[in-house]
Amino acid sequence: MQTRIGAIAMALTGAAVLGASGSAFANAPASTPPTFQQIDTDRSGTVSEPELHVAGKQQGVSESNIRKAFHLVDRDSNGQISKEEFSQASRTQ
Repeated sequence: MQTRIGAIAMALTGAAVLGASGSAFANAPASTPPTFQQIDTDRSGTVSEPELHVAGKQQGVSESNIRKAFHLVDRDSNGQISKEEFSQASRTQ
């Protein structure tokens, strides 16, 4: 399972959905990966599937790839991607 999560995270990183925590998404071209804080638009401290969909669509990622990635990165299957899950997926490149 870890290998599949890593593969999806790498695909998302390559598609600019997951990125390094220091990326400057707000003032950069669409190809710059957004940070966790930028994807977490409701400031809940977690990323929901709809929030990841918005970020992914802005980066040109297909709905099916976003959905697959969300469910693989959400390791505890609670319907939210925590900062820890996001960081682990971003590092698994």
